[in-house]
Amino acid sequence: MTTESRPCFVYKGDRKDDHYLYLPHEITESTPPEDVPPVVLNLLGELSLVIEFELSVDRHLAQADVKQVLADIEAQGFYLQMPKRDMLAEEAAYFN
Repeated sequence: MTTESRPCFVYKGDRKDDHYLYLPHEITESTPPEDVPPVVLNLLGELSLVIEFELSVDRHLAQADVKQVLADIEAQGFYLQMPKRDMLAEEAAYFN
């Protein structure tokens, strides 16, 4: 496994419990979450930073597969962690 790491900033919205947005950069006025679709931002509401850490394939994440997080950040610029029980319903409601 590689030990290469990248910065990761995890945000929580004020509208949904147990939903977390992983980004490769901090949200500021000069670096807004441009890669995140408006429907996701609407779902979450106002974002607040929960934690910042170095993300690598060697790191263990309690609620997410680190390889999927890294792949999604690389492919789409973010990873959205949702509770497993809500994931299918949320996807159907917001993405179909």
